[in-house]
Amino acid sequence: MDCGHFMSRKHYATRWNETNCQVQCKSCNVFRYGEQFKFGINLDQQFGSGTAESLLSKSRETAKFSNSELLDLIEYYSNIP
Repeated sequence: MDCGHFMSRKHYATRWNETNCQVQCKSCNVFRYGEQFKFGINLDQQFGSGTAESLLSKSRETAKFSNSELLDLIEYYSNIP
Protein backbone atom coordinates (compact mmCIF):
# COMPACT_ATOMS: atom_id res chain seq x y z
CA MET A 1 0.00 0.00 0.00
CA ASP A 2 1.08 3.56 -0.74
CA CYS A 3 0.20 6.96 0.63
CA GLY A 4 -1.73 8.42 -2.29
CA HIS A 5 -2.24 12.15 -2.61
CA PHE A 6 -5.38 13.52 -4.26
CA MET A 7 -3.59 16.78 -4.98
CA SER A 8 0.06 16.23 -5.85
CA ARG A 9 2.74 16.51 -3.15
CA LYS A 10 4.16 19.50 -5.04
CA HIS A 11 1.31 21.58 -3.57
CA TYR A 12 2.59 22.42 -0.08
CA ALA A 13 -0.80 23.74 1.07
CA THR A 14 -2.25 20.20 0.88
CA ARG A 15 0.88 18.04 1.01
CA TRP A 16 0.40 17.05 4.66
CA ASN A 17 -3.38 17.42 4.77
CA GLU A 18 -4.56 14.07 6.10
CA THR A 19 -7.75 14.16 4.02
CA ASN A 20 -5.65 14.67 0.90
CA CYS A 21 -3.49 11.65 1.82
CA GLN A 22 -5.22 8.28 1.64
CA VAL A 23 -4.15 4.67 1.30
CA GLN A 24 -3.87 3.52 -2.30
CA CYS A 25 -2.59 0.36 -3.88
CA LYS A 26 0.74 0.77 -5.65
CA SER A 27 -0.86 -0.02 -9.00
CA CYS A 28 -3.34 2.89 -8.76
CA ASN A 29 -0.91 5.31 -7.14
CA VAL A 30 2.10 4.76 -9.37
CA PHE A 31 1.05 3.12 -12.59
CA ARG A 32 -2.32 4.87 -12.96
CA TYR A 33 -1.09 8.25 -11.70
CA GLY A 34 -3.26 8.17 -8.58
CA GLU A 35 -6.60 7.65 -10.35
CA GLN A 36 -7.39 11.26 -9.40
CA PHE A 37 -10.97 11.28 -10.69
CA LYS A 38 -11.89 8.13 -8.75
CA PHE A 39 -9.92 9.42 -5.76
CA GLY A 40 -12.05 12.60 -5.76
CA ILE A 41 -15.30 10.64 -5.93
CA ASN A 42 -14.12 8.51 -3.01
CA LEU A 43 -13.18 11.60 -0.96
CA ASP A 44 -16.64 13.10 -1.48
CA GLN A 45 -18.30 9.83 -0.47
CA GLN A 46 -16.12 9.39 2.61
CA PHE A 47 -15.85 12.98 3.89
CA GLY A 48 -18.85 14.71 2.34
CA SER A 49 -19.78 16.37 -0.91
CA GLY A 50 -17.38 19.11 -1.95
CA THR A 51 -14.31 17.68 -0.20
CA ALA A 52 -12.41 17.15 -3.45
CA GLU A 53 -13.29 20.64 -4.69
CA SER A 54 -12.18 22.12 -1.36
CA LEU A 55 -8.81 20.34 -1.58
CA LEU A 56 -8.38 21.53 -5.15
CA SER A 57 -8.97 25.14 -4.05
CA LYS A 58 -6.68 24.80 -1.05
CA SER A 59 -3.90 23.30 -3.19
CA ARG A 60 -3.79 26.53 -5.21
CA GLU A 61 -2.99 28.60 -2.12
CA THR A 62 0.57 29.64 -1.42
CA ALA A 63 1.93 27.89 1.64
CA LYS A 64 5.30 28.57 3.20
CA PHE A 65 6.67 26.55 6.08
CA SER A 66 9.56 27.58 8.28
CA ASN A 67 12.35 25.10 8.94
CA SER A 68 11.04 24.55 12.47
CA GLU A 69 7.52 23.85 11.16
CA LEU A 70 8.90 21.31 8.71
CA LEU A 71 10.93 19.67 11.48
CA ASP A 72 7.79 19.51 13.63
CA LEU A 73 5.92 17.78 10.77
CA ILE A 74 8.77 15.30 10.31
CA GLU A 75 8.79 14.52 14.02
CA TYR A 76 4.99 14.18 14.18
CA TYR A 77 4.75 11.81 11.21
CA SER A 78 7.84 9.85 12.23
CA ASN A 79 6.27 9.01 15.59
CA ILE A 80 2.93 7.66 14.35
CA PRO A 81 2.77 3.90 14.99
